[in-house]
Amino acid sequence: MKTLMHESMQDWKDIFNTITDMITIHDKDFNIIHANTAAEKILKLPSFDITKVKCYKYYHGRNCPPKGCPSCKCLKTGIPATFELFEPYLNMTIEIRAIPRFNVKKQITGVIHIVRDITQRKQSEEQLKNSREQLSNLTAYLLSVREEERRRIAREIHDELAQVLTALKMDLFWLSKKLPENQKLLYEKTKSMSELVDTTIGKVQKISSELRPGLLDDLGLQAAMEWQAGEFQNRTGIKCEIIFNSKNNKLDQERSTAIFRIFQETLTNVARHANATRVRVRLKGNAGNLLMEVRDNGKGITEEQMSSPKSFGLIGIRERIHFFGGEIKMSGVQDKGTAVTVSIPLNKFKEKSDDKNSYS
Repeated sequence: MKTLMHESMQDWKDIFNTITDMITIHDKDFNIIHANTAAEKILKLPSFDITKVKCYKYYHGRNCPPKGCPSCKCLKTGIPATFELFEPYLNMTIEIRAIPRFNVKKQITGVIHIVRDITQRKQSEEQLKNSREQLSNLTAYLLSVREEERRRIAREIHDELAQVLTALKMDLFWLSKKLPENQKLLYEKTKSMSELVDTTIGKVQKISSELRPGLLDDLGLQAAMEWQAGEFQNRTGIKCEIIFNSKNNKLDQERSTAIFRIFQETLTNVARHANATRVRVRLKGNAGNLLMEVRDNGKGITEEQMSSPKSFGLIGIRERIHFFGGEIKMSGVQDKGTAVTVSIPLNKFKEKSDDKNSYS
């Protein structure tokens, strides 16, 4: 029996010491009772009897438990606690799991510390976060450059090409008045040319508006959205109703452009995929945010479509919103339609937040 117990104890110690996470067992007074090999090595515990060695001295280099210590919380509540922080004393980021110990009477007798070095993981997370932020900033920059280029091209088309065509129409009108009355064939030709110029002017104006609606810069977001809704309804036959519950005339150009382009993209998705007959759009202000809700009565977007890496329109919407620190919610019900809700803060731009936990 003694041999069996001895072998069991030896097996327990072998397993205990092969665990690469630091494990220390404490009493209620924060004295370390047991420590595995990893803890002894990393914490540099004394090689002699470690009883009465205070855990906070070797984990944190302090003479008392630090504020926010998970062990203190665990001893007080009897509930396991988890915390992660950068510990300067160990020069590593650690994850501490504190688990209470109980006796047969269910009284707390101490705590078990399972401590993992997560420095490399946190560094990888930080690198990924920075990379994501850089890609997001690059996307925002490219969108801004594209908008500026579209604005410039639209202005040049409108100011240069449209003016030349208008002058050509005036010349044709002058020429038609100078033709002899018996030159009916030439008169008909100048008339057809003038009509062709009118058609071309209309196409030029349409191209210019689609590149960058002048209404967005001159009259603001509301006028541009109303114009876009009318164009969409005329082109597709899908009824588009817009309700404005917010005065957004003072909205900055970046947010106006973002909301307008998101609105355009949602209407494009409705026309391509929804099989809808009606779209309702609501734009309103709410607690420092600008909210836009677009609902249709189509077949409803699926989870697969929402998460598809090929849904470039939705990816573009998310990138525009992410730049401003906003949110997007999408939901679809089969044969009942899709709802897209976009929220963008009205403060300047998304602020970076530091989410690292630390003792104070």
